[in-house]
Amino acid sequence: MHGLPFFASSIGVSNKPEIADVYAGMVIDLAHDVTYTAFKGEGAYRNRKKMETSKTVSLDEAVIGLDLNTFKSKTVVPKVTTLIENTKHIRHYGANALEICYVANGLTDAFIDLRGKIRTTDIAAGFLIVKEAGGVVTTPDNQTLNVKLDPTQKLSFIASGNLQIHQKIVSLVKP
Repeated sequence: MHGLPFFASSIGVSNKPEIADVYAGMVIDLAHDVTYTAFKGEGAYRNRKKMETSKTVSLDEAVIGLDLNTFKSKTVVPKVTTLIENTKHIRHYGANALEICYVANGLTDAFIDLRGKIRTTDIAAGFLIVKEAGGVVTTPDNQTLNVKLDPTQKLSFIASGNLQIHQKIVSLVKP
């Protein structure tokens, strides 16, 4: 929107109809000619260069992506108010699959979408990429994320660069 060059295309490949079974993923940053890829058990890559997630554990130093799109904002904002108050930098660029790759690449420390609006098929590739880079992805109540791969299936999630910051974020997000 408004000429902001932040958009992507993504594809995840799975043998079974669940997000945990995605074994290959690719997200292409179309505006910047960057490709993020992962194969289960083989790591994650940015333009063929191996990536690692951020080691930042302090919310005072963290950059966190937070999707506060107007859909259900009246129910989402109260859940994240404490997190926002305790984090120095909150951002949202607008392409969730790409923002998850930013977590995988260590450019941001976490990305959160609590709206229950995003489709599993939209983040399947990013889900694998961040995990293969060393990150953590769970439900907002810190449960294993495994839902149907179906364009009608929606979800909420928290993706973080490491377990320490993930636990801090989860503790500040209200159920």
